[in-house]
Amino acid sequence: MKFAKAFLLLLVLAACAFLAYRAWQLSHDSGSEESGLHNAAQCDQSLWDHIYNAGRLKVLDPCISVTGTVEEVRKETDGDYHVLFRLDQQFESLLNEKNISRQQGDLVLELICQGTVRQADAVDSCSSYEGPYFEIEIGQRYLASGPYVYDADHGWNELHPVTSMRPLQ
Repeated sequence: MKFAKAFLLLLVLAACAFLAYRAWQLSHDSGSEESGLHNAAQCDQSLWDHIYNAGRLKVLDPCISVTGTVEEVRKETDGDYHVLFRLDQQFESLLNEKNISRQQGDLVLELICQGTVRQADAVDSCSSYEGPYFEIEIGQRYLASGPYVYDADHGWNELHPVTSMRPLQ
């Protein structure tokens, strides 16, 4: 009987040690490119000064990083590039019904003030913009960071504004 109690106690202690180790490991792995966790150093909050009609955006998370592949780039009249970004599987939960039905199942990335502003009421937003500027390639996989928002005018989720995009292999 004493042997059974000692064995059970040892088993419980081993389980606790394993869980403590896993919690420690997850907290130290959060900087990996695949994690998708918060990384405030990657998000430049000053870029909000250059968003056209920012009132339509509801912040769901002030800074996340995700991985995926650029599928399409559209140049918008407000000077932004509207990027359809096919998320890696572990990030698909960031999509809502409008992303699926109206954005081909992709997350929208908004690269602000990248092109010529052809919309009169959007000129001021980009007038003092100094970057970042992005050169992106369709078909390239990236690590993208920025605020995760809900666009109330369109009904889909976005990273807006994208603050960094790093190509991955």
